Amino acid sequence: MKHQSRPLCRFFGSADSNAKHPILRVGMIDLGEEDPMKSLVGVEVLQQLGIDYVRDASTLGALSEGALRYLFNNGELISLDKDDVLFRLGDCADSFHVVLQGSVRLVKPRHDGSSAHIRDYTFGHEIGFVAMIGLHGRVGDVLANEPSYLLRVSCGLFDALHNEMPNDFGILLLNLSREMSRRLRDADNRLADAGVDDWSVAH
Repeated sequence: MKHQSRPLCRFFGSADSNAKHPILRVGMIDLGEEDPMKSLVGVEVLQQLGIDYVRDASTLGALSEGALRYLFNNGELISLDKDDVLFRLGDCADSFHVVLQGSVRLVKPRHDGSSAHIRDYTFGHEIGFVAMIGLHGRVGDVLANEPSYLLRVSCGLFDALHNEMPNDFGILLLNLSREMSRRLRDADNRLADAGVDDWSVAH
């Protein structure tokens, strides 16, 4: 799968912060001959899933109905089949994604050329926020474990939510922070279980 190269956006005031996100017609539409991802109409997906279902997603929990409609109307809904690629190592991190249905996996390369399965992301989890906010490229490959649907939130939409709905933006940021905190705790537990007495010396 090929991605067009775009500059990393800055946290706020990015060049695309006022850009109109494409809302496509109902159905699955191929985005390119070599791109298996398909874009769906946000409002249609939100109606099918229901507000209560979406609010159960940890990343989107406690957001107002207006904020959810804003994200779904202006974001991009992605459909992936099994083993489709969401993004690749080094791709531009100009967005993050929220899993609405299905699951995806993060795979990172090792120094010896092999790959490591880092974790799976299921309903409600976000993928890619750390790279977006850290202004660096993607740190691994993300592929679908099964047919999956994800909401893509670009830097521009993230900025626009901050400007248009600051209270909901604060809730979203808190949800994202909690998610990062849980993953840091999980990483610490994995290091402890690995049996390395002093990880800072070992690496």
